[in-house]
Amino acid sequence: MVKVMISGITNYDDALSATNLGADFVAFNLVKDNPKKVSPKLLKDVNEKLPPFIWAIGVFHDEDHKSITKTVQKSALKAVWLSGLETPEYCKTLSVSLGVKVFKYFKINSVADMLNVQPYVNNADYFVLDITVKDEQGGVTLAIEAAQNIAAQMKVPFFVCGEIKIEQISEIIEKLNPYGIIADETVERLPRRKDFDKMAAFIKKTHGLR
Repeated sequence: MVKVMISGITNYDDALSATNLGADFVAFNLVKDNPKKVSPKLLKDVNEKLPPFIWAIGVFHDEDHKSITKTVQKSALKAVWLSGLETPEYCKTLSVSLGVKVFKYFKINSVADMLNVQPYVNNADYFVLDITVKDEQGGVTLAIEAAQNIAAQMKVPFFVCGEIKIEQISEIIEKLNPYGIIADETVERLPRRKDFDKMAAFIKKTHGLR
């Protein structure tokens, strides 16, 4: 069964709804100046109330080791999502020193992006492949063909993210066979609030296809 991660969680109610609906992972943004940023205290409070089998993931961007360590220890995180230019060595060091799983993010536009991914194969536990491509007019397409070629060469479980709509899930699973799919903006009701029905439909569709 393909896993589901609901990202951009900003409050306990949405986290609880996501987990009750069957989400396998919930992600919280800790990136400075991000509109969905949460405080380490809120993350700690929410994480303490989540079922033990649900992974709460902290999203960081080019954060120093000391800051991540402090947040992980305070919030009892099981995993971190690194979305910046963190090196393979940094990913490995963080994983070993903190005992957390590391999700490394990559923007995928073409097959050439495999060159960016390859060095992390033995240094991150999971990859997050953002396959959203936006044109100059703001139109959104998915780089499925490029991701398909990259996925065929990888030996690391990976998640697919981007502005993924429910009607695109079938094609993504069929062509990419990902470990999981991440939903964020497309399951929102407001910028910092999720929509229960949209999450339910997304999770049901993803879980039901494999």
